[in-house]
Amino acid sequence: MFRKRTTQERIWEAVPGLQFWLVFIGAILLSYYLPVWAALFIIAFDLYWVLKAINVASHLISSYRKFRLFVTIDWMDYLARLRDLKAYLNFLENKQKESRGRVAKNFYKEELARIKKMANSGKASADYSRIFQAILIPFTDESFEVLDSTLTALAANHYPKNNIIVILASEERAGGQAQATAEKIRQKFAALFYKFFITVHPDGLPGEIKGKSANASYAMKSVVPELHKLGIAPEQVLVSNFDSDTIVHPEYFARATYEFLLSDKPFQKSYQPIAVYNNNIWDSPAIIRVVSVSNSFWQFTESSRPDRLRTFSSHTMTLKALLDVGFWKKDVVNEDGYIYWQCYLHYHGDYQVVPLFIPISLDTCLAPTTWQTMVNQYKQKRRWAYNVEYYPQLVPQLLKSRAPFWDKMYKLWQYMEGNFNWATASILISSLGWMPLFLGGAAFRDSVVAFNLPFATKTLMTIATIFLIFSVYINLILLPPRPKKYSVWRSIMMYLQWFLVPIASVIFGSLPAVEAQTRLMLGWYLEFWVTPKARKGENTGLAMKEMRAVKEIPH
Repeated sequence: MFRKRTTQERIWEAVPGLQFWLVFIGAILLSYYLPVWAALFIIAFDLYWVLKAINVASHLISSYRKFRLFVTIDWMDYLARLRDLKAYLNFLENKQKESRGRVAKNFYKEELARIKKMANSGKASADYSRIFQAILIPFTDESFEVLDSTLTALAANHYPKNNIIVILASEERAGGQAQATAEKIRQKFAALFYKFFITVHPDGLPGEIKGKSANASYAMKSVVPELHKLGIAPEQVLVSNFDSDTIVHPEYFARATYEFLLSDKPFQKSYQPIAVYNNNIWDSPAIIRVVSVSNSFWQFTESSRPDRLRTFSSHTMTLKALLDVGFWKKDVVNEDGYIYWQCYLHYHGDYQVVPLFIPISLDTCLAPTTWQTMVNQYKQKRRWAYNVEYYPQLVPQLLKSRAPFWDKMYKLWQYMEGNFNWATASILISSLGWMPLFLGGAAFRDSVVAFNLPFATKTLMTIATIFLIFSVYINLILLPPRPKKYSVWRSIMMYLQWFLVPIASVIFGSLPAVEAQTRLMLGWYLEFWVTPKARKGENTGLAMKEMRAVKEIPH
């Protein structure tokens, strides 16, 4: 059930949709009435995206180089060494001397500075043994196989199991089958962890929409009293809100805990892994693979720009911060992104997302038929693009907040610009680039500008395409080994699929964003849509070499 909106809220809800339609219709009218101006606008817009592509490619490469280093580090060993900071300093100094690569040298230099700062403040050690990991897994009707692979990966994690608490958060509305699945999982895995809780979220509670946020909030609120009984304080708990198909890297919790212990303000930070979609990547159709890999590359790019990084999908934060902000908001569809804004506003701008450069693996969209798979992918992207639902509450609160003025304005610009580009970029580049030639009339088509417009557009897009090569290269490196059931032709398709980028960017990029923004503008509100999880064989999430337990190697 949707709550009634105020007039002010409806005005803010209309903003993102109006931005798109004004630009879209304006571009058409400009092409008809002022084709020269339209052509110049299109060239400038294409140039902007070429520069943006260059910038994104550079950040992608930078992030990947750091990722490649971090997945080879034995983070549990580093955690253990934190118990003696003086000895750890000597260890880091030796590692820096041994390092050959610039990325590794810079990393050890930064760590030395952090540890020296801690030591100079009077701290002699940082003990991870008091830190508990609460892994929250909300689910509805996922199969036993999906949850089983998720828990199997948790059981294989290197963090001490007597410091891991699992919370399997089920939905009452999913019926008896979901409860039976939860119980079956509990019987198989409960003994492997310190504690294993199953919660059942009642259906139809007031002030809630049917979605992950309400389930997650209910589950954590239910478990907090149990933690008190166990003598575990909120300051000792890191909460990981995971999608049900999340396969964690063996060193994930060690890596997150390492950052938590070394942070100057650990409770005012979230810890964000890089999501790759490798669980069933070989089984999904080519165009869906392009979409999934693009999602991963966006995470890589944002991880190298901490000022832009926001919580997304599966991530980790502190229980103390969750208590401070009142848990996840129960009436938003996309709780994973909004929890960052809740914390940013509560702490008056003094809140950050720390990139972990450690992967988790998730499912690509997959259904029994290719058509249904594409429909599911579209609905998932539409749900993600529906983060414009934040406008009515976020923008006024952000403007009134006590966060530093330029910081909050910069973050507001990032939020608004990101949603605007999401809807407009692919459509403007692919559909409107040639519009002045069709609508501008004979006089314009005979002009110098018209003669050069196709050449300029083609040249700029060719330059942008060159930087796509970096993406193809990194994608092929991150692929898990090809399952034996597939021939070499499937591998060849992993190269050829990139020709689908222009189509995928429109169908699964701009169009779902346009629909989401238009629905919000018209008051046709979306509810949370659970992406169906499906597998056609083995889960290859842990088969990627960067997801395996790799012993540390010289860098």
